[in-house]
Amino acid sequence: MVVSTHPLYLIAKAVTQGIEEPVLLLPPNQSGHDVQLRPADRQRLKQANFVLWFGAQYETPLAAVLKDQPNAIALFDLKAFKRLPLRDPQGKVFASSLDPHLWLDPANAVGIAHAIATVRARQFPQYASRYQHNAQMFSQRLMAQASQYQSSDAKPYWAYHDAYQYLERSLNLNFKGSLTVEHDLPPTIRQLAWLQQQRPKPKNGAAYPMCLLAEGHADPATLKRLQPVKVQTIDEIMSGEQDFVAGWQKLAQDIVACTEP
Repeated sequence: MVVSTHPLYLIAKAVTQGIEEPVLLLPPNQSGHDVQLRPADRQRLKQANFVLWFGAQYETPLAAVLKDQPNAIALFDLKAFKRLPLRDPQGKVFASSLDPHLWLDPANAVGIAHAIATVRARQFPQYASRYQHNAQMFSQRLMAQASQYQSSDAKPYWAYHDAYQYLERSLNLNFKGSLTVEHDLPPTIRQLAWLQQQRPKPKNGAAYPMCLLAEGHADPATLKRLQPVKVQTIDEIMSGEQDFVAGWQKLAQDIVACTEP
C-alpha cells in the first residue's frame, strides 16, 4: 500500500497498525503542492497493490502517472467527504473550486480512515475485522480530541494564505481574511489595509490583537503594518508527527492559544 503525502500516511498507519506498514511516497515535509517524482517513485507506484492519493487538485503531477492505474484511488473522487471551496484573500468563494486540505476536518479524517479500512478489508478479508477495529479506534480518539475545543464565541483570525478553513467548524474560528492568495506571493499594500479594516473593535476602544496563521515566517515589514498581531506557525501536513491525532491536537492547541485575545 502506497500513500502520497504525510497526513494521509499518518491516517493509513493508524488503520493498518499491527497488520502492515504503508509506504509514504513523498518525504514528510513535501506537500502535495510540491510533488517531485523520482524514477524509483514511479516504479513503486506501478508495483503497489493499492495507491491512495488526494487527487489532481492537490497532487497535480501524480495525475498523469496514475490515470491508467486501476489500483489507485483519489479521495477527491469519492463523495463521502465535506468539501469547501477555495476563497480569495477577502473571503469570496471561487466558483467550482475545491480547497484540498480536507484532512484537517476531523469528520473527513475519520471518513478517510474508514475508506482505507474498507478497501484493505476487501483485498485481505482475513484481516477485515482488524482493519475495521483500527479505523474505529482512530475515529474515537480523534473525535474525542475535537470535542474538547467547542466554544460559544467565534474567534477571529487571519491567515497568510487561506489553508485552514477545514478547522474553522471544529475550533469555532471566524476567518477575517488572508494576506495573499498563494503562500509564495507577497501581499499588497491594499490588502493589508483591508485586513486592518476587518479587525474586530473591542468596546474599550483598544486595537484587537489578531492571530495570523502562517506556514512560514512573515516579512517583518509586513507584520509591522499589521500590528498588533500574533503569528502562529502552522504545519498543516504534520510533517514532524508520527501520530495523526497527536498532530491534529497540536494544531488545535496552537491555534486556540493564538486566537485568545
